[in-house]
Amino acid sequence: MTLYELIESQGYLSLDSMEGSLEVHRPPSLEGSKWALAPGILLAALLTVSAALLSKAPFPPFTMKGAALEHPLGVSVLAILLGLVFGSTVKLSKRVKLGCKWVAYWLIPVAIVCLGGKMEMAALQGVAGKMVLGVIAIMAVALGGGVIFGRLFGLGKRTSYLLGVGSAVCGSSAVMAVAPVTEADDEEVVLAVGAVNLVGLIAMMACVVALWIVPLDASFYGAWAGSTIHAVPQVIAAGQSHGADAASMATLVKLLRVSLLVPVVIGTAFVFGRAKNGQKGFQKERLVGVVPWFVWGFAIVVAIKALGWLPELVFENGNTVDVSQVMSDVSKWLLALAMAAIGFQVNLKSMAKSGGKAMLAAVCTWGVMAASAFLLLGLLV
Repeated sequence: MTLYELIESQGYLSLDSMEGSLEVHRPPSLEGSKWALAPGILLAALLTVSAALLSKAPFPPFTMKGAALEHPLGVSVLAILLGLVFGSTVKLSKRVKLGCKWVAYWLIPVAIVCLGGKMEMAALQGVAGKMVLGVIAIMAVALGGGVIFGRLFGLGKRTSYLLGVGSAVCGSSAVMAVAPVTEADDEEVVLAVGAVNLVGLIAMMACVVALWIVPLDASFYGAWAGSTIHAVPQVIAAGQSHGADAASMATLVKLLRVSLLVPVVIGTAFVFGRAKNGQKGFQKERLVGVVPWFVWGFAIVVAIKALGWLPELVFENGNTVDVSQVMSDVSKWLLALAMAAIGFQVNLKSMAKSGGKAMLAAVCTWGVMAASAFLLLGLLV
């Protein structure tokens, strides 16, 4: 069994959501008719509708009368939770899993690009440069925290470093991108991937719960979620619990972290002494495609929005359609559908076996990262 197959079999890749490494993110192979995808897509759609109905249920925690957010649990968060419950209790057929993989692989990038249409650049006026420096500082805290806590809990140097990189950048993709550079073995990679992915889920829920305790404005909450949660879909789902503006800010900050994977890989090469003669070709090959296409797609749509090229359509009967709002709505539902599909594929039992020491190190790393981000962003946003 290859490393890819080992990680995929334990349900880790579904949470990773195509955030970088080409070796990790390959499209699901389709055998036979395209109708083979239908069962998985329909099941994900059914859970998405159920999540939408549940999010408006007239009792806590779905409806909080008098709170700053009346419906604090967004559709995407509930969709992945329902998927986790369903996937952990019901054995899914290969056809269902194939459809779920297709949904997660193709819909998440489209959802991210569409979300760019709701990004208001005015929210970044005066803080853009500081925000970039702040995100880099938070990533440095996460990377250092992973190394320090990993070593404190008795993990090896390479495993500790992988935990730090996964927490700082983009979860499993970052781990898989730097693993060959560090010469980590399969056991170290699986240990880091499992711990980072499980803590990513915990981080997503922790940010949502924080909204019940502390009233946070959309820009601050979005920046906080985007700078601390591990995977892109988890970031957007948490952001959407506060609304479209928070989701847009969260996505922008998160994709900034994803785009910094390239310098992290290069830096790792030097730290681990791999940038030597005869290794350069390997490094260039590894860097091709590390930043996924949807990062550029999101940036282009944000630019189009800033230039005022996303119109409000006016029809002869007087009805109007705000294109940016339509894109935001499309993003919301595509992501919810993908989150349900992701939930089906996650094997919580396997992830929980990642190892107590690795889990403790990853949790402590995220705790320090979240606290540091909260304090630092309070000065910037």
